[in-house]
Amino acid sequence: MAARVIAFDWSTTPLGPMEAWSPALRMATDMILATNFPMALRWGPELVLIYNDAYSPALQENHPKALGVLFRNTSPEFQASIRALHEDILSGASGGFAFEKLPLKVSRGGALELGYFTVSYSPVPDATAAHGVGGVLVTAVEISQSVADRRTLRTTQERYEMAREAAGVVGAWEWDIKANKVYADARYAELHNVAPEFAEAGLPVQSYTPAVHPDDAERVRDLALKVALTGGDFSHEYRLIQADGTVRWVYTRGRAYLDEDGQPARNAGVIVDITERKTVEADLVAARLDLDLAAQAAGMGRWDHKPHLGQRYWDARARSIFGLSPDEAPDQATFERLLHPEDLASVRAAVTAATDPQGSGAINMEYRIHRDDDGALRWVETFGRAFFEGGQCVRFVGVVSDVTERREAIDRLLRQEETLRLAIDAADVGTWDFNIATGELTWSERCYLMLGVRPGEPVDVDTFNACIHPGDQARVQEAMLLAQDPMVRAEYSIEFRVVGRDDYVERWVNTKGKVFFGDDGKAHRFVGAVVNVTDRKRAELHLRLLVNELNHRVKNSLATIQAIAAQSFTGERALPQAQEAFSSRIVALAEAHDLLTRENWEGADLHDVTSRLADLHGGQARFELSGPAIRLSPKTALSLSMALHELATNAMKYGALSTPEGRIRVNWALAPDPGAARLDLTWTERGGPLVKPPTDRGFGSRLIERGLAAELSGSAAIDFQPEGVVCRIRALLEA
Repeated sequence: MAARVIAFDWSTTPLGPMEAWSPALRMATDMILATNFPMALRWGPELVLIYNDAYSPALQENHPKALGVLFRNTSPEFQASIRALHEDILSGASGGFAFEKLPLKVSRGGALELGYFTVSYSPVPDATAAHGVGGVLVTAVEISQSVADRRTLRTTQERYEMAREAAGVVGAWEWDIKANKVYADARYAELHNVAPEFAEAGLPVQSYTPAVHPDDAERVRDLALKVALTGGDFSHEYRLIQADGTVRWVYTRGRAYLDEDGQPARNAGVIVDITERKTVEADLVAARLDLDLAAQAAGMGRWDHKPHLGQRYWDARARSIFGLSPDEAPDQATFERLLHPEDLASVRAAVTAATDPQGSGAINMEYRIHRDDDGALRWVETFGRAFFEGGQCVRFVGVVSDVTERREAIDRLLRQEETLRLAIDAADVGTWDFNIATGELTWSERCYLMLGVRPGEPVDVDTFNACIHPGDQARVQEAMLLAQDPMVRAEYSIEFRVVGRDDYVERWVNTKGKVFFGDDGKAHRFVGAVVNVTDRKRAELHLRLLVNELNHRVKNSLATIQAIAAQSFTGERALPQAQEAFSSRIVALAEAHDLLTRENWEGADLHDVTSRLADLHGGQARFELSGPAIRLSPKTALSLSMALHELATNAMKYGALSTPEGRIRVNWALAPDPGAARLDLTWTERGGPLVKPPTDRGFGSRLIERGLAAELSGSAAIDFQPEGVVCRIRALLEA
């Protein structure tokens, strides 16, 4: 039962998921699951059932489906027997009840046999509950031996019963007023919709009163209280509503006894079923129809139409549901005026079908109304049946009830389920459940998707292991073994890679699980959840790559600046000139960095590099740029930008850009050589002053002819032609 309680989907009950349970509920559940004595727990206003293994035989064929069942979904006899005592306990009005000699099945030597118990109902405190009581704890203490000792007495009682039945008496009872317990035989219990075993053990008088007809309840109560105070004989007649909705008339006769102090002590008596006599005294058909409707309409409004006569009757409860005044006579127009416009057509169709002699003659539907007094929107449910004579509907009767709260609860539950589903989808969470003993493995739909397996296909441990990335299989299997080891019971929480069996997609997943161990110390069940963390892992990897790349680029930039500084401040020129050259080269380096930054350091287009150079050194009118679109790597873009900057600086000082008429043509193309892609770029100056070859190579020339060639795994040559400088560069594009 502990495994069933943990595996049960409590979110489908009013208790909600286990992680949201109050501490009191958790403690009470753990307590009953830990004991070998028959114990059960009914929790919350709906009295949801939780029980242990020792209690399960008492449920017979209802085990294990009784787990999580609401009290209102149990049999009417059972509800009538103990509803009142549960309500008293939950409201704080009672500290509990105890019943003796309840028969329950127990396990002895591997076989089930009938045993007898004293069963107690005790409040379980819960500070989060409305009255400080969260639920009712049911415990049982076996008294089988004591019951066996009374068998002789029972034989005598059976003889008494036979004599009593021969006298025409159908039921007997005794009320211990001080203990507020009514002890009754099976027939008396049956008439009052109470389980015989509970009646024999003794129940509060409140357990019997719900069966009394509402029209007789006040009279019966007043008479019982009066005779209890005065003592003496009494007799009266009243009606009882049976579990099947029928009504029985009974005659009761008895005597009330006072104690030595003149206080009410007990009363006892017998009852006789006089229904047949009462039936003869009244109109059989009308009486039975009215009584049946009254039974079905417990807590409902009653309506009665005679279409062929144009007569319509609504009782006070029906008028109240529709917000009508007690003296208002409802008609068809009033009824349809109160209907929600969207439900008018469906209600008309249902009434027409029910009153059609060729139809079923029944109506059962829910629809919306706007109450007449306050305009409130309410949901109502109606049951009814039509009666026909000569092919004509002569009577259409039924009941109506307000079911707004039920509809709202259903809507809330649907919204909660949808919210939970969306939350699980948004979080990309899958669940799994592995029965270690049988090898059965169950995955949720999200789990199938994460592991790349077609949803719905049967899976087992081998399926799961096959999905684990080979590089992670060893540590995943080790973690699973440690979690299932009774001596270790390690926490199972691990991140690893999986490769989809059917889609071949590699994913990162984070799994957390819990192993449940049995009384034998062996692992029985392994459950858990799995989350897709692929995006996070990719982000972490990308961040590491970015940090490494940034570190590399910073080092390269510092090395470049160091080289520029070393070549600029050589002592061959005055400090101001060296500072100007250094600043100019740093600006060129910064411009290249800006261009790469705009491209996320993924590279730069050669046309953008040359256009930026032209903008910084005289404008586009002084430059002629031509060549195909070529993408440069970051390293190539930086080195080429520095080289072109040196050429442009020299051109502004001594070459084509030093005169207004000078022009520079830069053209490029992919080298025709086979192998790795290479760039051929030619710098040509024209229109400037006459050029004389320098006697000594400066930093710019060395940067271009030596540094650029080394950086780009290529070659560079400067030709100082008289009509203008020509520089030819060949560079490896992926340098």
